[in-house]
Amino acid sequence: MKNHLSFIIALALLVPAASCVRESQRGWWDDSSVGTVAISGTVTDSFGALLEDVEVYFRGTNMERELRYVTFSDWDGTFRIENVPSNARYVTFSLPGYATVAYTINPQRFASGEEIVLNPVLEYSAALIRGQVLGAVDGRPLSGVRVDCGLKAVTTDTEGRFEITSLPLKDYTLTYTIADGSAYKREIAMGDFVDSVAEMPVVRLGGGEVLPGMKWQDLADAPHWFANNYRGSTGFNGINDWTVGYMSAFSWWGEFRYEAEGCALVNVAAQHEDADPDQFIGYTYGRKKIEEGNKIFNVNMRTHYATAATPAKFGVKVLNLTDGASAVEDVARYTYAGSDYSSFAFDLSRYVGKEVVIALGIYWSENNFHQVSRRFCFAPSAVKGDDALPGTPVSGAEWRGFTRENLTSMMTNTGTVFSGSNFTLNSSDGDHGARRVHNPGGEQGFSLWAGTNHLTNSWALQYISKEVEPVNEQGYTLKTRGGADSDYFTPESYIYSRFHISDANDRLHLYIRTFSSANPTVFKVTAVPLATCKAAALKPVSNTAATAVSAPGGCWSFIHEKGNGNPAEYAEFVYDLSEYKGQDIVLALGIHKGNTRSGEQKLCICKIEMD
Repeated sequence: MKNHLSFIIALALLVPAASCVRESQRGWWDDSSVGTVAISGTVTDSFGALLEDVEVYFRGTNMERELRYVTFSDWDGTFRIENVPSNARYVTFSLPGYATVAYTINPQRFASGEEIVLNPVLEYSAALIRGQVLGAVDGRPLSGVRVDCGLKAVTTDTEGRFEITSLPLKDYTLTYTIADGSAYKREIAMGDFVDSVAEMPVVRLGGGEVLPGMKWQDLADAPHWFANNYRGSTGFNGINDWTVGYMSAFSWWGEFRYEAEGCALVNVAAQHEDADPDQFIGYTYGRKKIEEGNKIFNVNMRTHYATAATPAKFGVKVLNLTDGASAVEDVARYTYAGSDYSSFAFDLSRYVGKEVVIALGIYWSENNFHQVSRRFCFAPSAVKGDDALPGTPVSGAEWRGFTRENLTSMMTNTGTVFSGSNFTLNSSDGDHGARRVHNPGGEQGFSLWAGTNHLTNSWALQYISKEVEPVNEQGYTLKTRGGADSDYFTPESYIYSRFHISDANDRLHLYIRTFSSANPTVFKVTAVPLATCKAAALKPVSNTAATAVSAPGGCWSFIHEKGNGNPAEYAEFVYDLSEYKGQDIVLALGIHKGNTRSGEQKLCICKIEMD
């Protein structure tokens, strides 16, 4: 119970206290009311939590809105007041840190004498966004930058810092506007608030272009290249060309074409005759942490239309984010005119331990040409053609490409929801087909997946003996060969990604299905703690499959045809990752050839979630 000394004691003594859930006090009102009723209800926040100690004020309906009556919600969010007259029908609900909610009750509801129930929902409004802005050229604090979240705007101080306070918890678009009027936007998701605070990464604004079309912060916002092995189109050793060309979902600047031979940067000579010979006229770029295990950037490529006299000119430039460099650095330049694929190595050793933006681009030439990339890979040494990533095999998972050097140098995936949706793509040759090529200016290859949570943007795919179906309308699909012997150790293909396990992601949920009611699909989830690089097969703690049994080698065999057109009907397999809390691990999901020799078995992935 509470005593509220903010009221005038003399007025409080004039009227006896009314009965209610919490002690309340009544002020004075006149008798010109149409009736009195009890008013009760429950106060919650916008997430459904019950709110205690909410002040419930009943005020007069005149201009002064003088206080007539007050009470507080109890521990369960409830409140109740008897004998409230109609001329005290302006009701407010207030709690520090929340936006006040107000009601004006229709006086006719008092005439009936029936109890009035109010269930207000208070929105939390004590969140804050803070950050710092630096100059792109000199890295010094930038004052006077207007920062607007849509509800409020502030300007940065002499240290370039800003803080926007008293905000509700929700998604925001933050707009930074500098003195020359140029603006930069950054999205904030509600999940970015930790203990009600969204700490924004430092941004660097102003200055000129660091690469054509890109200022410093534009490059710093480059999509992450989480994996160390990517393909641009046609694969090797029987891999179908349209199943692996995920480089087409990279960020590309300039004229780009997704071709059967690879992802192509195009030099149209007549359009760039005045180009700076030291500047790219087209490039692709991504953000990456360089380690000993991925310090050599390997590009497997060929050209179209280049000649010995006028070869394709290309190279790699790097922006060192960790050291705050204001300009890109040249790593190496090459020329090539061959129609055969050749591999080129770019040494990034000087950036080991640093986070950088890598740009592979072309320079102008007086002759038209296409620089066609078939594969990018990052390794501790040079890699030729389709050679496997070199390194030390992982104990218990000696699979192609699954090396200690590869796994320990992958970037940490911070996502928690990954979709297997085809995002309107399909495997036809039509306008919505993932095989679509030579479509400059339009959607090409897997470009519709760019910027989405499609699993191929942050999980790596390794082909071993069977291609995948990336645009199956039911979901991303791994599959086995038909007529092959069973193998519970080596998968036919697998996807994998690196995570730091915490309370926020220590449970893994797979939403998957099969395409047969008779022949089961065999799969395995493998965890590799990077401290030891020893693989362990994980056992699900629960599943909702029609049938599911353990199989040799830590695999699981299941049948579940439901889910066609209804993701809610997919089988859910749940894995407990709490034993790895505080550790960096790599998770791998592979499909295996089980005892069924005939036909393909398929593992269709609707989505992967971690919570």
